This record gives sequence, C-alpha cells and structure tokens, in this order.
Amino acid sequence: MASNIEMKPASPEDIDLTTEEGEQEEIEELQCEEMPDNPDMDPLEYTVRRILPIPKKYFWERKNPTDPNEADHTETLSFRTKLWHRSVAVLGKALYVAEYAGEIIAQVFGLNESRYQYVIDTMSEDDWAKARKINEEREKEWADHLAAKEVEEETGVKAGAL
Repeated sequence: MASNIEMKPASPEDIDLTTEEGEQEEIEELQCEEMPDNPDMDPLEYTVRRILPIPKKYFWERKNPTDPNEADHTETLSFRTKLWHRSVAVLGKALYVAEYAGEIIAQVFGLNESRYQYVIDTMSEDDWAKARKINEEREKEWADHLAAKEVEEETGVKAGAL
C-alpha cells in the first residue's frame, strides 16, 4: 500500500534550493548574525551570542507575503529551526520587558538620579558661583601637582628637596 504523503526535509542540508539557472539559493532564515569581535564587548552578551546564534531573518518575516517572486521557505524549514526562531524571539521580548520593568523600578526608587540631587536642586546662583570658583581652584592645584610630579620623574629630584 503506497502512500502519497510528501515527506518534509529533516535538516537544512536536505533542502534542494537549486534555481532554474542551476545556482544554489540561500535561505535567509538559516543564516545567523555575524559574531562581533569586539574586546570591549560585555562578557555576558559575548557568551550568549556565542552560545545562542541570532538569525538574520525570522521565518515569519517576509517583505511582501503576496509577492509570488519571493520564495517562501516556511514549509521547508524544520520544526527545530522554527522552534529556535521562536525561542530567540521570546527571549528577546522577555529581555525587553525586564529592562522596561527595571527602568520603572529604578525611576520609582530614585536610582537614576545622583546621590545628592536634592542639594543641587536647592542651590542658588551665588552657591553655584562659589562652587565653580572652588572647582577652578582645585583643578589648578591638580594641574600644578601633575606638573611637579612630571618634573620630579624627569629629573629624579623631589620638588621640595631644593
């Protein structure tokens, strides 16, 4: 008893995507984002991107669903690939919601403001002028200190020794 049931491919390698011209067509849904090689990248983000590849295009994203010229590979993709796409999308949305909730909580508890914001808010113009003057004096003292330290390193003699 023969069955006319069409079997779906088991893996992306089993999918025949040869066009009429004999060229091999690439499925965007099976391609992943490039792993950035940035030494300043957050270690947690680097680890997650290394373990969990992010697809360039999800299987449900099509430019124009009514365009007959655009290839639709949703039927040829395996359940595993579709599950991977859904998982990455759900994790991304969960991260977005967690960041949004964390931002609201930080705003409510005042964690986004500086420690002495109440002092800054109550300062008058005279107080600001005094603070600027003190800041300029401290910056000048620091510049003098750095210059003396540089001379000390160049000559090997301490500034107060002579």
